[in-house]
Amino acid sequence: MNAAIPRRTGRIKRRTVPLVGMLFLGPLLVAALVYYGGAGWRPAGNVAQGMLFDPVEKLPDSALRGFDGSSLGKEALDGLWILVYLSRGPCEIECRKSLYDTRQVRVLLGQKDQRVRRLLIAGAPLPDPAYLSEYHPDLAVATAASAGSDLIQAFARDRQGLGDEDILRLDRVYIVDPLGNLVMAYESGFDAKGLLKDLRRLLRLSSIG
Repeated sequence: MNAAIPRRTGRIKRRTVPLVGMLFLGPLLVAALVYYGGAGWRPAGNVAQGMLFDPVEKLPDSALRGFDGSSLGKEALDGLWILVYLSRGPCEIECRKSLYDTRQVRVLLGQKDQRVRRLLIAGAPLPDPAYLSEYHPDLAVATAASAGSDLIQAFARDRQGLGDEDILRLDRVYIVDPLGNLVMAYESGFDAKGLLKDLRRLLRLSSIG
């Protein structure tokens, strides 16, 4: 009888390991299926306000650099949800409105704002650094030249045939998930309340970032 006890204990241990693994991975897998799966998985009424990239696609790696040539560093963005805005020129009316809206969205997230970072990728002529530092001190800024054409093109894979300069003029805001996937896009003149609603839902569903 004593010999049966170790065998029974071994079987219990073997069953316990997968169960423990499911406790950690289960919520992440369910969230991925719910949001990134087919439309049939999404509950009725949970209509995204922005344009959903389906399927999502991982953005190419890029050595982003700031206006002064310093490296942005992957650690500054990895593992976070990122609101990305692409711009060309000195950042005038549309650009300033989009940056203001994304700033307000992040503020309205409250304690969840630490899960979200804002990134501006700017083409020449570059925006005024003094303006950005005064009104958007939390904004990560990189040049389009350092981003490279592959990354710029990836942001407009639904608009094939556009050149890099045209993509920078689209005045779009994008959501990138903590795994580096391009998830959603918001066209020029987007509703900031819609962006906030979508982002809150993503943060609620996701256990990453």
